[in-house]
Amino acid sequence: MAMLVLPVAAFAQFGHPFHGTYSGGWGKDNANRLLFNTNWDGQKVGGTVTSNGVRLNVASADFDYTNFEAWKVTMKLEGKDAKGAPVTATLVGTLENLGAYYKVFRGTWTQGNEKHDFVVTRN
Repeated sequence: MAMLVLPVAAFAQFGHPFHGTYSGGWGKDNANRLLFNTNWDGQKVGGTVTSNGVRLNVASADFDYTNFEAWKVTMKLEGKDAKGAPVTATLVGTLENLGAYYKVFRGTWTQGNEKHDFVVTRN
């Protein structure tokens, strides 16, 4: 029962921890810029992630609230590149600093056959 209460406490200060704007990058030296503009509608996370000029929609975001200090997150993204070809990405990582405004989401960015580390910080 205590594990169910703890995530709610994280929402109390600033709303859902994944609601807001995050920026950072992925790949070598985080050279591929990332901009997250995500929102919590009371039931799920939606919004967009822009990577190298390609805007991807959040198709799903799943949270593991087991560790109340750092949640495990799996996010699926879908969109199209400039030529109209489908683009998908999967992010698997950890959302840290839940009680603070400047949260950090870091993990692995997988797009096609490429897999890279990423890190974004709430702005």
